[in-house]
Amino acid sequence: MKERDAYFDNLKFILILLVVVGHLIEPFNSEAAMGAIYQFIYSFHMPLFIFAAGYFAKCIQSPKQYVGLLSGLVVPYFIFETLYTLFDYYMQGLDRLDFTYFYPNWILWFLFSMMLWKMLLPYLLMLKYPLVVCFAMSIMLGYSIDVDYYASISRTLYFLPFFLIGYVFKREWLDPIKARPFQLLSIILLSAGFILLYVISPILPTNWFYGAMPYLEFGLDSWYAGFYRMITYGFTVIMGLCVLSLIPRSDTPFTDRGVNTMYVFLLHGFIVKTMQHLGWFEAFRSTGDKLLLILLGAVITWLLSSSWIKRGFGWIVEPNVGFLFHYRSKHRHERAETKRSDAKRSDA
Repeated sequence: MKERDAYFDNLKFILILLVVVGHLIEPFNSEAAMGAIYQFIYSFHMPLFIFAAGYFAKCIQSPKQYVGLLSGLVVPYFIFETLYTLFDYYMQGLDRLDFTYFYPNWILWFLFSMMLWKMLLPYLLMLKYPLVVCFAMSIMLGYSIDVDYYASISRTLYFLPFFLIGYVFKREWLDPIKARPFQLLSIILLSAGFILLYVISPILPTNWFYGAMPYLEFGLDSWYAGFYRMITYGFTVIMGLCVLSLIPRSDTPFTDRGVNTMYVFLLHGFIVKTMQHLGWFEAFRSTGDKLLLILLGAVITWLLSSSWIKRGFGWIVEPNVGFLFHYRSKHRHERAETKRSDAKRSDA
């Protein structure tokens, strides 16, 4: 069994914690303090999550990876897209039950885009400068007036550069940013980044970091609108590097739980939606009450990343679809042929 990387397990746990916290404080993102926290989280947490996904996509062309693509992304996407649609239908009392598999339901855009990133990767690697092409495509797409949530195309192209960066990233590249001077600088830059967002959050649309809508939706109809996205990319990269520098390399109390981030991601949405439906967020009125949502997010993340949740929900989050493939039998046949050939040479 391949030894796990404690650094990336720590990174994934912290990022999924921020995903949960971000969704819990989202109802209050129009307020100054909570809005700044919300925008600060969204400025780097999904790009880093996608970066980590790209880092572990280096063997995408192997047969096992194709099975993993189906069992880990395609099948869970259709399962949870169906479940979330049914959940909304019954919880909200909708008049019609509409399954929109090409309009991913809320958080499920990530699974849909992940499928596209992994399918696009072999073709992108044929390009001479794939990263430049990806950045250019994302910036130009923002000018398109018909870009929206359909098939998660806008988000797919907006976050694609981070997936590609993760793919080409080498483990030893962490060494320079893990130096103590850089870590101290990272704390300063992260603090400055948060203060900046606190100042401009009243005029910065909360969904600017989603990468899901054209520039025109934000009132940017000038030819230079793309420069705003370039600035956003620059801010995200700086914040992301600072966070990467502060993630511990050694085992922590939550390292083992970083393995189960998909369970947290797919299941926490039902908790958040239930809280919204029951009006529980209305109980959080003061700033102190709302900050308790961060603690609640930590509790939810800790529970949903536990081994007993994995045992109970593994059949639906990570369904076994290996029986749909015949590559195993093909490999057994090849091994049998090799043994027969070896036996013949021995007899000779």
